[in-house]
Amino acid sequence: KTLIGVLASRDSVSRNDSLGRLLETLHARHGRLPCWHDFAFAFSGGTYERVVAGADENVRPVNDETWDWLHNTCGVLQLPEGKKHGGGILLGSLVARGTIQLLWPFFSPATSHWLHPENLALLRLADLLSVSTFMNAGSVLEWASVSAELAVDRHPVSWPPTITLEGTGAVIPIEEIAVCRRMRTGSIYKVAAPPESAERTWDHDLFDGGAPAVIALIAHDQKKDAMKAFVSEYEPKLRNHFSRILCTGTTGQLVMDAAPSLAPLVHRYRSGPMGGDLEIATEVLFGTCHVVVFFTDPLRPHPHADDIRSVFGACMRQDHVRMFSNERQTRRWFDERFGV
Repeated sequence: KTLIGVLASRDSVSRNDSLGRLLETLHARHGRLPCWHDFAFAFSGGTYERVVAGADENVRPVNDETWDWLHNTCGVLQLPEGKKHGGGILLGSLVARGTIQLLWPFFSPATSHWLHPENLALLRLADLLSVSTFMNAGSVLEWASVSAELAVDRHPVSWPPTITLEGTGAVIPIEEIAVCRRMRTGSIYKVAAPPESAERTWDHDLFDGGAPAVIALIAHDQKKDAMKAFVSEYEPKLRNHFSRILCTGTTGQLVMDAAPSLAPLVHRYRSGPMGGDLEIATEVLFGTCHVVVFFTDPLRPHPHADDIRSVFGACMRQDHVRMFSNERQTRRWFDERFGV
Protein backbone atom coordinates (compact mmCIF):
# COMPACT_ATOMS: atom_id res chain seq x y z
CA LYS A 1 0.00 0.00 0.00
CA THR A 2 0.96 3.64 -0.43
CA LEU A 3 1.22 5.31 2.97
CA ILE A 4 -0.24 8.77 3.55
CA GLY A 5 1.22 10.49 6.61
CA VAL A 6 -1.51 12.35 8.52
CA LEU A 7 -1.25 14.60 11.57
CA ALA A 8 -3.19 17.52 13.02
CA SER A 9 -2.23 20.11 15.62
CA ARG A 10 -3.18 18.73 19.00
CA ASP A 11 -3.78 22.26 20.32
CA SER A 12 -6.36 23.19 17.68
CA VAL A 13 -9.87 21.75 17.79
CA SER A 14 -10.71 23.43 14.48
CA ARG A 15 -7.88 21.73 12.56
CA ASN A 16 -8.83 18.32 13.93
CA ASP A 17 -12.46 18.96 13.01
CA SER A 18 -11.36 20.09 9.55
CA LEU A 19 -9.43 16.85 9.07
CA GLY A 20 -12.40 14.79 10.23
CA ARG A 21 -14.81 16.51 7.86
CA LEU A 22 -12.29 16.17 5.03
CA LEU A 23 -12.08 12.40 5.55
CA GLU A 24 -15.89 12.20 5.50
CA THR A 25 -16.05 14.22 2.27
CA LEU A 26 -13.27 12.15 0.74
CA HIS A 27 -15.18 8.97 1.51
CA ALA A 28 -18.50 10.36 0.24
CA ARG A 29 -17.11 11.69 -3.05
CA HIS A 30 -14.34 9.26 -3.90
CA GLY A 31 -14.51 6.38 -1.44
CA ARG A 32 -15.89 3.87 -3.94
CA LEU A 33 -12.93 4.20 -6.28
CA PRO A 34 -10.93 0.95 -6.39
CA CYS A 35 -7.67 2.86 -5.89
CA TRP A 36 -8.34 3.32 -2.17
CA HIS A 37 -7.56 -0.34 -1.57
CA ASP A 38 -4.00 0.65 -2.46
CA PHE A 39 -3.71 3.40 0.17
CA ALA A 40 -3.24 3.33 3.94
CA PHE A 41 -3.15 6.18 6.44
CA ALA A 42 -0.21 6.56 8.82
CA PHE A 43 -1.75 8.68 11.56
CA SER A 44 0.22 10.23 14.37
CA GLY A 45 -0.99 8.60 17.57
CA GLY A 46 -2.87 11.57 18.96
CA THR A 47 -4.45 12.46 15.62
CA TYR A 48 -5.92 8.98 15.26
CA GLU A 49 -7.29 9.05 18.80
CA ARG A 50 -8.92 12.46 18.34
CA VAL A 51 -10.18 12.35 14.75
CA VAL A 52 -10.96 8.66 14.22
CA ALA A 53 -11.38 6.99 17.61
CA GLY A 54 -13.20 9.92 19.25
CA ALA A 55 -11.05 10.12 22.37
CA ASP A 56 -11.35 13.92 22.67
CA GLU A 57 -14.79 15.14 23.68
CA ASN A 58 -14.11 18.50 22.02
CA VAL A 59 -13.45 16.98 18.58
CA ARG A 60 -16.23 15.36 16.53
CA PRO A 61 -14.80 12.12 15.13
CA VAL A 62 -15.47 10.78 11.64
CA ASN A 63 -18.87 9.23 11.04
CA ASP A 64 -19.46 5.48 11.07
CA GLU A 65 -19.29 5.06 7.30
CA THR A 66 -15.95 6.85 7.08
CA TRP A 67 -14.63 4.89 10.07
CA ASP A 68 -15.49 1.65 8.28
CA TRP A 69 -13.89 2.85 5.04
CA LEU A 70 -10.65 3.84 6.75
CA HIS A 71 -10.25 0.51 8.54
CA ASN A 72 -11.61 -1.96 6.00
CA THR A 73 -11.08 -0.44 2.55
CA CYS A 74 -7.88 1.47 3.16
CA GLY A 75 -5.71 0.64 6.14
CA VAL A 76 -4.55 2.36 9.31
CA LEU A 77 -1.07 2.55 10.81
CA GLN A 78 -1.04 4.34 14.17
CA LEU A 79 2.31 5.90 15.04
CA PRO A 80 3.28 6.77 18.62
CA GLU A 81 1.86 9.95 20.11
CA GLY A 82 4.02 12.94 19.27
CA LYS A 83 4.27 15.02 22.45
CA LYS A 84 5.10 12.15 24.79
CA HIS A 85 6.81 9.64 22.53
CA GLY A 86 8.29 11.64 19.65
CA GLY A 87 5.97 10.33 16.96
CA GLY A 88 6.80 13.33 14.78
CA ILE A 89 10.46 12.30 14.75
CA LEU A 90 9.53 8.79 13.60
CA LEU A 91 7.26 10.27 10.92
CA GLY A 92 10.15 12.42 9.69
CA SER A 93 12.39 9.36 9.61
CA LEU A 94 9.84 7.52 7.45
CA VAL A 95 9.80 10.49 5.08
CA ALA A 96 13.61 10.51 4.95
CA ARG A 97 13.78 6.85 3.91
CA GLY A 98 11.02 7.27 1.29
CA THR A 99 8.45 5.13 3.08
CA ILE A 100 6.02 8.06 3.13
CA GLN A 101 5.79 10.27 0.04
CA LEU A 102 2.34 11.74 0.64
CA LEU A 103 1.84 13.98 3.67
CA TRP A 104 -1.23 15.72 5.10
CA PRO A 105 -0.08 17.99 7.96
CA PHE A 106 -3.14 19.84 9.28
CA PHE A 107 -1.32 22.39 11.39
CA SER A 108 -2.80 25.53 12.85
CA PRO A 109 -1.02 28.85 12.20
CA ALA A 110 -2.68 30.25 15.33
CA THR A 111 -1.15 27.82 17.84
CA SER A 112 2.38 26.77 18.72
CA HIS A 113 2.29 23.05 17.89
CA TRP A 114 3.45 23.43 14.30
CA LEU A 115 6.53 25.36 15.47
CA HIS A 116 7.92 22.39 17.41
CA PRO A 117 11.30 21.40 15.95
CA GLU A 118 10.23 17.93 14.79
CA ASN A 119 7.27 19.42 12.89
CA LEU A 120 9.35 22.11 11.19
CA ALA A 121 11.97 19.48 10.37
CA LEU A 122 9.24 17.30 8.86
CA LEU A 123 7.96 20.10 6.62
CA ARG A 124 11.48 21.09 5.53
CA LEU A 125 12.41 17.52 4.71
CA ALA A 126 9.16 16.88 2.84
CA ASP A 127 9.82 19.85 0.56
CA LEU A 128 13.47 18.92 0.10
CA LEU A 129 12.58 15.35 -0.93
CA SER A 130 9.65 16.43 -3.13
CA VAL A 131 7.04 14.73 -0.95
CA SER A 132 3.50 15.68 -2.03
CA THR A 133 2.34 17.78 0.93
CA PHE A 134 -1.26 18.95 1.33
CA MET A 135 -1.99 21.19 4.30
CA ASN A 136 -5.71 21.90 3.93
CA ALA A 137 -8.91 20.25 2.77
CA GLY A 138 -9.07 21.94 -0.63
CA SER A 139 -5.60 20.73 -1.59
CA VAL A 140 -6.37 17.14 -0.55
CA LEU A 141 -9.67 17.08 -2.45
CA GLU A 142 -7.97 18.48 -5.55
CA TRP A 143 -5.39 15.69 -5.34
CA ALA A 144 -8.14 13.10 -4.86
CA SER A 145 -10.01 14.39 -7.93
CA VAL A 146 -7.02 14.70 -10.23
CA SER A 147 -4.19 12.45 -9.09
CA ALA A 148 -5.24 9.72 -6.66
CA GLU A 149 -5.98 7.19 -9.38
CA LEU A 150 -2.73 7.80 -11.26
CA ALA A 151 0.06 5.27 -10.91
CA VAL A 152 2.62 8.08 -10.57
CA ASP A 153 1.18 8.84 -7.13
CA ARG A 154 1.69 5.29 -5.88
CA HIS A 155 4.69 4.53 -3.71
CA PRO A 156 3.83 1.07 -2.38
CA VAL A 157 5.45 -0.43 0.69
CA SER A 158 4.82 -3.79 2.30
CA TRP A 159 1.54 -4.22 4.13
CA PRO A 160 1.39 -5.04 6.98
CA PRO A 161 4.32 -2.66 7.35
CA THR A 162 7.66 -3.24 9.01
CA ILE A 163 9.93 -0.56 10.43
CA THR A 164 13.57 -1.53 10.85
CA LEU A 165 16.15 0.87 12.28
CA GLU A 166 18.85 0.45 9.68
CA GLY A 167 21.80 1.39 11.85
CA THR A 168 21.28 -1.27 14.50
CA GLY A 169 18.92 -3.66 12.74
CA ALA A 170 16.35 -3.28 15.51
CA VAL A 171 12.76 -3.87 14.44
CA ILE A 172 10.14 -1.60 15.97
CA PRO A 173 7.24 -3.80 17.13
CA ILE A 174 3.97 -3.32 15.24
CA GLU A 175 0.88 -5.07 16.56
CA GLU A 176 -2.40 -5.67 14.79
CA ILE A 177 -5.20 -4.58 17.10
CA ALA A 178 -8.91 -5.19 16.64
CA VAL A 179 -11.06 -2.06 16.89
CA CYS A 180 -14.79 -1.60 16.85
CA ARG A 181 -17.45 1.07 16.81
CA ARG A 182 -20.98 0.06 17.62
CA MET A 183 -21.73 -2.84 15.21
CA ARG A 184 -18.70 -2.20 13.00
CA THR A 185 -15.35 -3.94 13.36
CA GLY A 186 -11.91 -3.44 11.88
CA SER A 187 -8.26 -3.46 12.80
CA ILE A 188 -5.26 -1.17 12.91
CA TYR A 189 -1.53 -1.72 12.97
CA LYS A 190 -0.16 0.07 16.01
CA VAL A 191 3.51 0.99 16.23
CA ALA A 192 4.90 0.41 19.71
CA ALA A 193 5.86 3.54 21.61
CA PRO A 194 9.50 3.95 22.66
CA PRO A 195 10.15 1.98 25.86
CA GLU A 196 9.20 3.99 28.90
CA SER A 197 11.48 1.77 30.98
CA ALA A 198 14.38 3.82 29.67
CA GLU A 199 13.22 6.64 31.93
CA ARG A 200 13.82 4.43 34.96
CA THR A 201 17.30 3.21 33.95
CA TRP A 202 19.10 6.52 33.65
CA ASP A 203 21.59 5.48 36.33
CA HIS A 204 22.44 2.16 34.67
CA ASP A 205 26.11 1.65 33.78
CA LEU A 206 26.14 1.25 30.00
CA PHE A 207 29.39 -0.70 30.11
CA ASP A 208 28.65 -3.03 33.02
CA GLY A 209 27.74 -6.26 31.24
CA GLY A 210 24.84 -6.71 28.86
CA ALA A 211 24.90 -5.88 25.16
CA PRO A 212 27.68 -3.58 23.93
CA ALA A 213 26.73 0.07 23.66
CA VAL A 214 25.97 1.94 20.44
CA ILE A 215 27.37 5.44 19.83
CA ALA A 216 26.40 8.15 17.35
CA LEU A 217 29.06 10.49 15.96
CA ILE A 218 27.90 13.65 14.17
CA ALA A 219 29.89 16.75 13.24
CA HIS A 220 28.99 19.97 11.49
CA ASP A 221 31.13 21.05 8.54
CA GLN A 222 33.36 23.39 10.52
CA LYS A 223 33.84 20.69 13.17
CA LYS A 224 34.82 17.90 10.79
CA ASP A 225 38.55 18.36 11.49
CA ALA A 226 37.89 18.16 15.23
CA MET A 227 35.94 14.93 14.73
CA LYS A 228 38.71 13.52 12.56
CA ALA A 229 41.30 14.24 15.25
CA PHE A 230 39.06 12.80 17.96
CA VAL A 231 38.39 9.58 16.08
CA SER A 232 42.05 9.11 15.20
CA GLU A 233 43.13 9.48 18.82
CA TYR A 234 40.33 7.44 20.39
CA GLU A 235 40.10 4.73 17.74
CA PRO A 236 41.03 1.86 20.14
CA LYS A 237 38.46 2.96 22.73
CA LEU A 238 35.73 3.29 20.13
CA ARG A 239 36.58 -0.14 18.74
CA ASN A 240 36.73 -1.87 22.13
CA HIS A 241 33.70 -0.37 23.84
CA PHE A 242 31.08 0.08 21.12
CA SER A 243 29.38 -2.46 18.89
CA ARG A 244 28.05 0.05 16.34
CA ILE A 245 28.86 3.61 15.34
CA LEU A 246 25.97 5.54 13.82
CA CYS A 247 26.84 8.57 11.70
CA THR A 248 25.30 10.98 9.29
CA GLY A 249 26.62 10.51 5.77
CA THR A 250 29.67 12.76 5.51
CA THR A 251 30.70 12.25 9.13
CA GLY A 252 30.57 8.49 8.60
CA GLN A 253 32.92 8.68 5.63
CA LEU A 254 35.28 10.86 7.64
CA VAL A 255 35.29 8.35 10.51
CA MET A 256 36.13 5.46 8.19
CA ASP A 257 38.90 7.43 6.48
CA ALA A 258 40.42 8.61 9.76
CA ALA A 259 40.19 5.23 11.52
CA PRO A 260 39.94 2.36 9.00
CA SER A 261 39.63 -0.28 11.72
CA LEU A 262 36.27 1.24 12.69
CA ALA A 263 34.78 0.84 9.21
CA PRO A 264 33.00 -2.48 9.99
CA LEU A 265 31.24 -0.80 12.92
CA VAL A 266 30.07 2.30 11.04
CA HIS A 267 26.58 2.72 9.65
CA ARG A 268 26.20 5.82 7.49
CA TYR A 269 22.74 7.28 7.56
CA ARG A 270 21.82 10.02 5.12
CA SER A 271 23.46 13.39 5.55
CA GLY A 272 21.95 15.57 8.26
CA PRO A 273 20.07 17.89 5.88
CA MET A 274 18.71 14.86 3.98
CA GLY A 275 17.16 13.32 7.09
CA GLY A 276 20.08 11.55 8.75
CA ASP A 277 19.69 13.54 11.96
CA LEU A 278 16.07 12.40 12.29
CA GLU A 279 17.04 8.79 11.62
CA ILE A 280 19.62 8.89 14.41
CA ALA A 281 17.08 10.65 16.66
CA THR A 282 14.74 7.71 16.04
CA GLU A 283 17.43 5.26 17.16
CA VAL A 284 17.81 7.31 20.34
CA LEU A 285 14.06 7.40 20.96
CA PHE A 286 13.71 3.63 20.71
CA GLY A 287 16.60 2.93 23.05
CA THR A 288 19.02 1.49 20.50
CA CYS A 289 21.59 4.31 20.64
CA HIS A 290 23.16 4.95 24.02
CA VAL A 291 25.77 7.68 23.52
CA VAL A 292 25.47 10.71 21.22
CA VAL A 293 28.52 12.80 20.35
CA PHE A 294 27.47 15.82 18.31
CA PHE A 295 30.18 18.38 17.52
CA THR A 296 27.96 21.37 16.83
CA ASP A 297 28.99 24.66 15.28
CA PRO A 298 27.12 27.39 17.17
CA LEU A 299 28.62 30.25 15.13
CA ARG A 300 27.04 29.40 11.78
CA PRO A 301 23.43 29.07 10.65
CA HIS A 302 22.18 25.64 9.64
CA PRO A 303 19.27 25.19 7.22
CA HIS A 304 18.33 22.00 9.07
CA ALA A 305 18.50 23.54 12.55
CA ASP A 306 15.20 21.93 13.53
CA ASP A 307 16.54 18.48 12.66
CA ILE A 308 19.47 19.20 14.97
CA ARG A 309 17.10 20.28 17.74
CA SER A 310 15.18 17.05 17.21
CA VAL A 311 18.31 15.04 18.01
CA PHE A 312 18.72 16.97 21.24
CA GLY A 313 15.01 16.57 21.94
CA ALA A 314 15.24 12.79 21.54
CA CYS A 315 18.09 12.73 24.06
CA MET A 316 16.05 14.84 26.47
CA ARG A 317 13.21 12.33 26.24
CA GLN A 318 15.47 9.37 27.06
CA ASP A 319 17.37 9.92 30.29
CA HIS A 320 19.57 6.85 29.78
CA VAL A 321 21.37 8.45 26.81
CA ARG A 322 24.75 10.10 27.37
CA MET A 323 24.87 13.29 25.30
CA PHE A 324 27.99 15.34 24.48
CA SER A 325 27.90 18.44 22.28
CA ASN A 326 31.50 19.62 22.08
CA GLU A 327 34.97 18.17 21.67
CA ARG A 328 36.44 19.08 25.06
CA GLN A 329 33.53 17.55 26.96
CA THR A 330 33.70 14.38 24.87
CA ARG A 331 37.45 13.89 25.28
CA ARG A 332 37.22 14.38 29.01
CA TRP A 333 34.46 11.80 29.33
CA PHE A 334 36.35 9.24 27.25
CA ASP A 335 39.49 9.73 29.35
CA GLU A 336 37.67 9.49 32.66
CA ARG A 337 35.45 6.59 31.61
CA PHE A 338 37.96 4.45 29.70
CA GLY A 339 41.30 5.70 30.99
CA VAL A 340 43.93 7.90 29.39
